[in-house]
Amino acid sequence: MPNIEKVRELQSKVMKDIAAGAIIPIMMIGDELGLFEKLYEFGPCSSEKFARKIEMDHRYLREWLLALSAASYVSYDSKTEFFSLSDEQYSVLGDENSPSLMIGGFENLVGAVHNYHLIKQNFKTGEGTEWGSLHPCCLSGSARFFKPAYSIFLINKWLPSIKGAVATLTKGGSFADIGCGFGHSTTMIAEQFSHSSIKGIDPHKQSIHEAKKIAEQKNLNNLTYEVASAENYTGEFDVISFFDCLHDMGDPVAAVSYAKTKLKVGGALMIIEPYANDEVSKNFNIIGQMYYSFSTIACVPASKSQKGGLALGAQAGLKKLTNVLNDGGFSQVEMTYKTASNMVIEARV
Repeated sequence: MPNIEKVRELQSKVMKDIAAGAIIPIMMIGDELGLFEKLYEFGPCSSEKFARKIEMDHRYLREWLLALSAASYVSYDSKTEFFSLSDEQYSVLGDENSPSLMIGGFENLVGAVHNYHLIKQNFKTGEGTEWGSLHPCCLSGSARFFKPAYSIFLINKWLPSIKGAVATLTKGGSFADIGCGFGHSTTMIAEQFSHSSIKGIDPHKQSIHEAKKIAEQKNLNNLTYEVASAENYTGEFDVISFFDCLHDMGDPVAAVSYAKTKLKVGGALMIIEPYANDEVSKNFNIIGQMYYSFSTIACVPASKSQKGGLALGAQAGLKKLTNVLNDGGFSQVEMTYKTASNMVIEARV
């Protein structure tokens, strides 16, 4: 017979996860209709006034506001019955330029839910699903999800942890961003080092299209893009980076081996990966739950859709990644920076 206390404990956790899952469509409605931005702009107000101001149905808006108030994502004053968004709530949920923005995670989850029936078949066949075939929310959501961390750490912490990288790029070096996606990381490097030559590389044409639009808006003349894989791009570079993508590759050894041929003398690889302990049980926490789940739905399928299909997964850990880099011809491998969710690896020949 099951232990009733343990059953209730598990039920309580499941209920919390169900509640968290239930908020996903609520968050996306708020994001796509601009409700967070509008609520913050208007300040404390009743649901009726909010509905009138934005000319939307009151009954739906009130339920939306109550759901998010229950989640503490929206503030509610029981005396005035006013709803509002604090500076902190807006920075996390509605400010697209905030380094604290996390709404992209919900967008990614929408894509994951849409993809589950595709991935379910992969469980039976062992086949993969290429990145470009996943629901569009996975692509745009991932870009938005990672962008805030890049804006905080890339220029100030990650790049300076790579020996000589800042000095080289300041003098007009060259930098390649492999698997650049929508190009947020590439753009940040190009903006910071205007005298350097920066190149973003990705095999997905639509992602490169989106990246080019951002570069054109910012008038970045030192930034170019190429639709290419990690094994056939052109050029030679002082620094070659892989931002949260090496584990998605079917043959990461071949990818870093090719990068070795594209590095200038004295150049370095800069690998950004989700942080994970080599002992899997030490990843049994909220971040591990998130990354193992994302990995099941997107990362492993993407890798298995390519030749090699190594399927490292988003929680590969330093030991496996070091082995990949060693096998690819890099004898000097070091983790140079770590946060709760990311790690930076420097690799040299």
